[in-house]
Amino acid sequence: MQPPWQPQLPTAAPAEYMSPGAGDPVGVSSLRAVKAVLSDPNAKTNVLIGIVFMLIPIVGPMALSGWMCESHQRHLRKHPNPMPKIDFGDFGEYIKRGIPVFVSSLIFTLPVLFIAYAVMGAAGFATFAAIAATNEPLVGIAVGAVAGLVGLVVLFSLGVVVGAAHTRAELTEDLGEALKVGKVLGYAKATFGMVVIKNITFGFIAFGMVLVGILLCYLGLYPAIVVVQIAAMHLRYQIYADYLAKGGEPIPLKPPQALPSEARAPGY
Repeated sequence: MQPPWQPQLPTAAPAEYMSPGAGDPVGVSSLRAVKAVLSDPNAKTNVLIGIVFMLIPIVGPMALSGWMCESHQRHLRKHPNPMPKIDFGDFGEYIKRGIPVFVSSLIFTLPVLFIAYAVMGAAGFATFAAIAATNEPLVGIAVGAVAGLVGLVVLFSLGVVVGAAHTRAELTEDLGEALKVGKVLGYAKATFGMVVIKNITFGFIAFGMVLVGILLCYLGLYPAIVVVQIAAMHLRYQIYADYLAKGGEPIPLKPPQALPSEARAPGY
């Protein structure tokens, strides 16, 4: 019988508590990320409570981010219950743990949005300028297409950096660690190709799920959004585990701790 997972730590945490080890060389699959969420024993409860969290302004999504921090870390530590049941009793704990993710994502995302609008504006300007200069609409369309393609490359590249910061924030739960630009860029560079390819395939899957939710008289929209968010976390876990398996530098994990709801459970 497998012994229960014990989060108690000695005063000075040894290295094995801070990093997950060699990683899993099992590959990365966008579809497996979605299946992992839907097949989890706590899936129904977590999706329903996740919807409630999403409807609470600001602190709700922050709490869901805190829960995903716990789940991401548990996956790496091979916890027997990697997606714990979301408990309203842990709401405050999840908010506290989600703050570094929220703040670091905001800091990295705002420049990306600014650059995105600048790229779209530049593409539009280039298109109309080409038409005005040549009086040939097809030339303008060609210029716009090239500018749009360049814009997509830029946005995908910036998205990899945001994802790297998100991963670092989820694993460390430390704003200072999450904002170490050199470490974030190093991880983004090492995982760039994998992240771009998997984000594209995951985007198609997510779009399909959201579309089905809309077609179900919008009743399935919120569950689809929550499943997509949790699956995105699982995909980040897979990418990081693959990175470790290939010899990547581990990101220091926050030492494991008991959730308030688990600490109250009989026999814990």
